[in-house]
Amino acid sequence: MTDEPRTLQTITESIRIAAEPGHVWDAIMDPKAGETWRNAHFNTDWQIGASIEIEAEIGAKRYRDKGRVLRVEPASRLEYSYWSQVSGLPDVPQSYATITMTLAADSGETLLTVAQQVPPSPIRRGDGWEIGADSGARHVAFYWRMALPRLKQAVEQGRAAQ
Repeated sequence: MTDEPRTLQTITESIRIAAEPGHVWDAIMDPKAGETWRNAHFNTDWQIGASIEIEAEIGAKRYRDKGRVLRVEPASRLEYSYWSQVSGLPDVPQSYATITMTLAADSGETLLTVAQQVPPSPIRRGDGWEIGADSGARHVAFYWRMALPRLKQAVEQGRAAQ
């Protein structure tokens, strides 16, 4: 493991939600709503500098990830750091991703854009398989393509804050 700077890949996904930014924001910030669309429990108070503890399950395996709240602009922008146990990367600062969620009002709707900077994955090989440096970025892109429609559905059906 070297201390060389890593080239981060930015994954960006956007979705239009038929609700005002305040309603979308509430669904992002509310722990119970987050479990609905994120498939993970976030334990934090969402104050700048606060730690974030994330618990998730993939199949029968439980994961504990973590991060830190970097920026909070209610109903407008949320930014936090994120380290994933699944990434295979060590728990060191250069292994953390930065996730930025931006909400923009547009004619009674919200355009939500998520940008996640992803460090390269360690290359892993086995008998007949290989996981390349871009596997983390591919996983992140897949995750947001699945999570954002669930958030949209929860907000638009009014279930997000229940």
